[in-house]
Amino acid sequence: MSIEYWLKGDIPPGPIKATVIPDIKKLASIIKQHKKPLIMIGPEIHRLSELVNGDVLGNLINISNSIKAEMIVSDSKSVRTLDSRGFKNYVIAFPLEVVQKLSSNNSNNDLAIFIGFHYYYGWLLLNYLKHYAYKNLNTMSIDPYPQPNARWTFPLLPLSIWYKNLCQLEEELKS
Repeated sequence: MSIEYWLKGDIPPGPIKATVIPDIKKLASIIKQHKKPLIMIGPEIHRLSELVNGDVLGNLINISNSIKAEMIVSDSKSVRTLDSRGFKNYVIAFPLEVVQKLSSNNSNNDLAIFIGFHYYYGWLLLNYLKHYAYKNLNTMSIDPYPQPNARWTFPLLPLSIWYKNLCQLEEELKS
């Protein structure tokens, strides 16, 4: 089951608008259909971890291992955390550069998953991809708030329920 994104004024004109997917099993099946996903992690991931009293980056490491996705990080705290856990499948890059590379036709990624960006910055990155890479790339936001420019997005939920859904997504992708 999917829900149409409801903020009409928040969506700039373009080829697609977000489909809100509250069903975690459906979200996991969508992710599994893609052959070359990547996970873009913003600097707000640590604040989310503090707010939910959980290990969000640890969940993302497990998700990345399950779907064989490369992580893109841009902040030093994430790099230190990933290095301390022995995780090596990541690249340090500026998000805007990555988005520009994804929009080129020679990118072999077919899904970009966004999490941990400030709302407005994620909105801009996804808006760029929506207009310039919609033919060869799907986008997904798994932040606790919906992103109207992503192809698929989590619904707006309280942080405790969002974290429970993220943990459930991790378990669904392991199986």
